[in-house]
Amino acid sequence: MPSPHAPPPVRRLRVYAFDPQFSSALDTAELNRTVLQLPWEAPWEAPVAPGPCNDYLEVVDIDPGSGQFHRPVDLNDPMLLAQDGLGPSEGDPQFHQQMVFAVAMKTIRTFEAALGRRVTWAPRYNQATGHYEPVPRLRLYPHGLREKNAYYSPQRRALLFGYFRSEATKTAATPAGQWVFTALSHDIIAHETTHAILDGMHRRLSERTSLDSMAFHEAIADLVAIFARLTNAELVAHVLAGTGGRLDCSSLLTRIGRQYGEARGMAGALRDAWDADVEAKLAAEAATKGEPLAPALDRNSDPKKPHLRGAVLVAAVYHAFSTIYHRRAADLLGLAARMGGGLDPVILKRLTSEAVMIAGQVLNMSLRALDYLPPVDVSFGEYLRAIISADIDLVPNDPLNYRLAFIEAFRLRGIVPRDCLSLAPENLAFEGPEDPLINAADLISLGSTPPAMMGDAVEAEPVLDGSELRPGGRSLDLEPRFDRAAATAQAEGNRYLVHRWLVASDKDPARDLAWERVLGVYFAPHRPGRDRAPATVQPSRNAFGKGPDEALAVEVHSVRMARRS
Repeated sequence: MPSPHAPPPVRRLRVYAFDPQFSSALDTAELNRTVLQLPWEAPWEAPVAPGPCNDYLEVVDIDPGSGQFHRPVDLNDPMLLAQDGLGPSEGDPQFHQQMVFAVAMKTIRTFEAALGRRVTWAPRYNQATGHYEPVPRLRLYPHGLREKNAYYSPQRRALLFGYFRSEATKTAATPAGQWVFTALSHDIIAHETTHAILDGMHRRLSERTSLDSMAFHEAIADLVAIFARLTNAELVAHVLAGTGGRLDCSSLLTRIGRQYGEARGMAGALRDAWDADVEAKLAAEAATKGEPLAPALDRNSDPKKPHLRGAVLVAAVYHAFSTIYHRRAADLLGLAARMGGGLDPVILKRLTSEAVMIAGQVLNMSLRALDYLPPVDVSFGEYLRAIISADIDLVPNDPLNYRLAFIEAFRLRGIVPRDCLSLAPENLAFEGPEDPLINAADLISLGSTPPAMMGDAVEAEPVLDGSELRPGGRSLDLEPRFDRAAATAQAEGNRYLVHRWLVASDKDPARDLAWERVLGVYFAPHRPGRDRAPATVQPSRNAFGKGPDEALAVEVHSVRMARRS
């Protein structure tokens, strides 16, 4: 008999807000214990099993260093449900399992909210069949390494977290010889999960084709880790109370991986989103009208240090966030300054609300841009254009000048897109085809249009039946399929259809020629004697250097529905 009670709306799980080190200091001990709220499993999702294991993740706690297999935690145990999961503990492997699961799932939900679709992992190539096969779950190994490292393995489709003894350090909070677990660092878990999500979105973005492409993955992973705490109202309120409402400074909110960095012998955190050196010099230049500072991007061109170059992009986004916050909170900050004596509790609450809201908006802008990037060899300048393009599509009117804040922050660090008329938002936005012979009406009339990806069924991920690849075809399978496995299968079917449409020649040469002009590629070699359009509307060679009789290898990585709200 079905239960008469509705399931709870969220699953609450306790985690460290930073890492265990912060629980050793009186002023941050309480702050470091936080509760993540994850949506309770929907009826079409698999229930959370011991591990934990669900539709997205599978935690496997094998410890090769000690030869142990730690008993998996059962988050559905009534005793754990009643107390928001296990309490934070460095010595309990089951809490480590809970921590990596909770933070990874929170990161996944953050991406899904911004992108408007489900997260899927990069498929695995099957040598026997010659096809890519979907990977249903990402594996997480909380004690997968006994070394000073944690990383995403594209080959294993897994996150491996290491643990090690800290080195001698001047910081009492991390004494020499203490065990440090990367699986207990909120920053590291969010960072590595982001690597896996990016690999599932654009599997070639991690290719080392340029300095920017080498650093891009690291930058986005750091951004997600930082903004995860900027959307935590309790942490933001604590920092604002100590800074008088200011966020244009280095603080607990901007430093990444403090315990991990100090345990490895560094002076502090691994990285800081607030580049104090750059900000101080920029301020000095503004005051003295002196020589301009060498762009931060030019000073971080060592191919062996992609994290440092990525940190420039992170600092640019954080600078934009800080600028937007201080402009929007100027009246409250001015009122607080006139009152004196610290922040009034009411003003602090208002400032916290404003900062958390803006952080969420800036993070969404940063993540939505990922769908507008080229699939390979990305540059920081193209990422700025993607941010602007995505935001214009969703928010045509920008009265508070969010887009200008991004442009200014990027420009100050030497991140300037190539081949743009100016840095005005409308000139940075990506443009559609300009060929006067091709317009929207022409594309519709061509018949062999790319599959339409619109449906009326809420949450439906339609499977294309191929009819829309034929002249006049518009039918879609709109049967709602909510489970993630079906959504993945549908995306794979769509991917196959679009690839087939791209590489197959159309019976009417005019249609192929029209699409070649729009897309800048040749779909397939043209048969000898095939009629072609007048030479005035044909490129002799396309952007890839291919001529009209040379086939171009085409990869279609994903065709998925995205919903915006």
